[in-house]
Amino acid sequence: MVNETWFLEPTANDTLDYYTFFRYVNNAVEGLFFPIMLLVIWVISFIAMLFSGSTYRPSASKAWIWASFFTTILAIPLGVLDLVARKYMYISIVMLGIGVIWLILEGSSE
Repeated sequence: MVNETWFLEPTANDTLDYYTFFRYVNNAVEGLFFPIMLLVIWVISFIAMLFSGSTYRPSASKAWIWASFFTTILAIPLGVLDLVARKYMYISIVMLGIGVIWLILEGSSE
């Protein structure tokens, strides 16, 4: 009988601890699991912070900074552990810089 699965089945070595299990999951989807998780976390935190303050005048630049900072804090350990490619870690840092520049140009003092 031929085993016809669409993914590589885990072995006992792939489930030794959390790190090897998440490395297996990330490799099974060709390295896209954690970058997509970071994107989803960024979108959710951006929307949550956009309307957490004043609903009359939400600050998109502050929400952008918070979402990028939070994602950067999560992406750095993932990048060090090689669970995400370094470019995703650097993208979150660049997005944080864009948000800081946006806040400075906006002239917001709140």
